[in-house]
Amino acid sequence: MLRSSSIAGLCLFAILPGAAQDKKKPTPKNDPRVLLAFPLGAPAGKTSKLTLRGANLDSATDVKLLNDKGSVKILAKGKAAVPDKNPDKVGDTQVEIELTLDAKHTGASVSLVVVTPAGESPPHSVLVDTLSPANEKEPNDGFLTAQPIQLPVVITGTIQRPRDVDVVRFDGKKGQKLHVEVLASRHGSPLDSILTLYDAKFQPIGVNDDFAMEHRDAKIETMLPADGVYYLSLVDAHDNGSNFHVYRLIAK
Repeated sequence: MLRSSSIAGLCLFAILPGAAQDKKKPTPKNDPRVLLAFPLGAPAGKTSKLTLRGANLDSATDVKLLNDKGSVKILAKGKAAVPDKNPDKVGDTQVEIELTLDAKHTGASVSLVVVTPAGESPPHSVLVDTLSPANEKEPNDGFLTAQPIQLPVVITGTIQRPRDVDVVRFDGKKGQKLHVEVLASRHGSPLDSILTLYDAKFQPIGVNDDFAMEHRDAKIETMLPADGVYYLSLVDAHDNGSNFHVYRLIAK
């Protein structure tokens, strides 16, 4: 018969390999990682300037365009100022690039990889613009100063400061199907968007915060109840804002 001490020793011996396997290897601290590209998109057939923000990008030797025709040129790289002293949101290093996409590109996005002596970053998605984006125009922080738009439209904008509100207005018809969607969080922007749709009397008739578990972007799909003017407001759910709270607003 085995003594209890022997049994304990056998049990300890049996669990040690499993315990060792359960330990995860820590991610190397110098691995490059892209958190945000701004602007969020670039047009096909043209050359655009973008800034890639993230961790350990200041030693970049190359930026690769994956599985697409085009070219990337590094313009500058280095350390970067950090808003709110929180580098986990938008990083503390950046690479400025010149991106040229093939004119025949048909996909919704392209993937970029930053190469450094420590390795390659995971692919980061950059939108490909099919419609020429309209720029958000300030001041647009209320109904009286709402930016006029015509559907369909893609607006590129920024929630620039805490408690900033961006408002647009458009003419709608009774029974018209409306689709409005924010592209921000899923592409690395720290913006946690809330969309609200108002009628001509400034009464809310639709609102959305997060429409998917995977990100914090907002979307409204509805049928307009009457002819007239409508307003859309976009805010950050936590009243945050900065130059990095960038977004694309698609309305059609």
